[in-house]
Amino acid sequence: MENKISFSIIVPTYNRANLIGKTIESLLDQKHNSFEIIVIDDGSSDNTKEIIEKINSTKIKYYQIENSERGFARNYGARLAKGDYINFFDSDDMALTNHLLVADQTILNTNYPEVFHLNYAFLNTNGNISKNNNKEILEANKKLISGNILSCNGVFIKKDIALRFPFNESRNLSVSEDWDLWLRLSARYKIQMLPTITSYIVNHQGRSVMSFNEEKLLARTNELINSLSNDQVFMSVYPNSLIKIKAHMLSYMSLHAVLCGYKKKAFYYLMYAIKINYLEIFTKRFVAIITHLIKVK
Repeated sequence: MENKISFSIIVPTYNRANLIGKTIESLLDQKHNSFEIIVIDDGSSDNTKEIIEKINSTKIKYYQIENSERGFARNYGARLAKGDYINFFDSDDMALTNHLLVADQTILNTNYPEVFHLNYAFLNTNGNISKNNNKEILEANKKLISGNILSCNGVFIKKDIALRFPFNESRNLSVSEDWDLWLRLSARYKIQMLPTITSYIVNHQGRSVMSFNEEKLLARTNELINSLSNDQVFMSVYPNSLIKIKAHMLSYMSLHAVLCGYKKKAFYYLMYAIKINYLEIFTKRFVAIITHLIKVK
């Protein structure tokens, strides 16, 4: 008889052979043992497969697919999952040894929640750690309207719910497909954020590369708004949220523009964001953009 699996950790990856080994090793080094790791190689052209095979663990299931973006890869992995809960983990981040143990304790202590989130910290390549200030249990639902405060690494979803509510697979939504899903789930289920840190988001050179592709960023904004506006449950729970979400995406575009030296574009999208939602003025992002606008010659 096959042993019961509590957690399925879905790890989509694309050309991260130099990083994924550490990620997988950190996931294998868990104090809780009832889990599987499903690696979905999204069309990598490097030696990712070789790296995974060298680890040689029966807990790892490795699948290669044609490049289809993270939303598709995560959904593909979810359909293969055998665990009661699914955790989507990025292939360049690190799990602490308490990651699944805390998740298991949370499930038992909170009567098997549909969705919950464990805290995370940022780890730089020089070893410095920046922790979140979250020191108590918070409800993420309404806070999500103002921005994506959840890390994929920290989100745990019951398998049946993950299958009923998959990620949007549109390439246009890539990078914001997780926020889209959290928003749709928040309209249906309470999402508690637990303060215990169980994973690191690793800030490495590949992640820190900033670019400004106006066409893609606009397409992403429009795809997100369209996805949410077509969700009747979301619109009934958060009827006035789309303006705030669009303003957040526009200020995000402004930040990208100013960091890439496009001062006029940055100013334009910042003013656009403020025009539709003046509350953007009171965000940390607004301060950061203004600071960089002043510095840019």
